[in-house]
Amino acid sequence: MKKLIIISLVSFILIFSAIPVYAAETAKLSTESDIAPQFTAIWSMGAGLSIDSWGKAICSGFVTPQSNSYSSELTVSLQKSTGSGWSTIKSWSESGVGFAGVIIEGHHYVASGTYRVCSTAKIYNSSGTLLETESFYSAERTY
Repeated sequence: MKKLIIISLVSFILIFSAIPVYAAETAKLSTESDIAPQFTAIWSMGAGLSIDSWGKAICSGFVTPQSNSYSSELTVSLQKSTGSGWSTIKSWSESGVGFAGVIIEGHHYVASGTYRVCSTAKIYNSSGTLLETESFYSAERTY
């Protein structure tokens, strides 16, 4: 019960700290209120990034599958803008089974630049068949 409460609180914080987030393979949307991802096996997911005055980047992500029989794999990647794209500088990965999903929080000290977090989830059924892969991006932060 305690774990469920903690997961719920962390999920709530991540959801509201990850605005705006964008689905990786959808058309660009004009406003934040237009965001309405269409998932088939994912109940919810998010990505978040904060950078303190010392350059400590707190990177977070979560995924919750739509079925308790599904397993989840989540990779949270800290990315830096290179001017011509984004380069991954640090990643964390975890897996989990059931509605508990996966929550990841990691940190990395950064130099000056513009950063974002990419949260990539893979959902598998009980037979191990990949059902869905999706990515979300946090808001960009400059240090």
